[in-house]
Amino acid sequence: MDSTIWWWIALGILVLGLIIAIIGVVLFIKGLKEPMKKIKGSADNLKERVDGLNLEVSSLTHTTTELKEEIAVKSEKVSVLVDAAKGTMNSVVDMNAAVRSITDRIITRSESDPQNKRQVKRLTNTADSIIHLPQDLQTINPDAENENYDTLYFGKVR
Repeated sequence: MDSTIWWWIALGILVLGLIIAIIGVVLFIKGLKEPMKKIKGSADNLKERVDGLNLEVSSLTHTTTELKEEIAVKSEKVSVLVDAAKGTMNSVVDMNAAVRSITDRIITRSESDPQNKRQVKRLTNTADSIIHLPQDLQTINPDAENENYDTLYFGKVR
């Protein structure tokens, strides 16, 4: 065989190889279209999720900032309340000391003056009588519970 025939055969094989390669590339590109659509859909879905997460993160950041400010305000109010309670306790202690001092002075003055002693005794007896008045009324007329009077019964008048 002649070398030109070999060249023609080689050229034919080369052209046939190029045609097969072109057909393979076209089929490969066609086959990639569907996976590329799925990849693009997944990327879009992922982008939407990332946007949603970013929105949620910004919302949570805003809520956290509001809570932080609210906690600071309430902490300040509690601090004021605690300080007021401490001040109230100190005031009660001071008032208690003042009342004790006044009471001690009154007792000292009443014990040293006989007229004050009599007046204190009389006021104590009057207060005691007023406190025990309901019991005394019951002992004067023990049947008063069973009777229905519009007025109080004081027993015999002297």
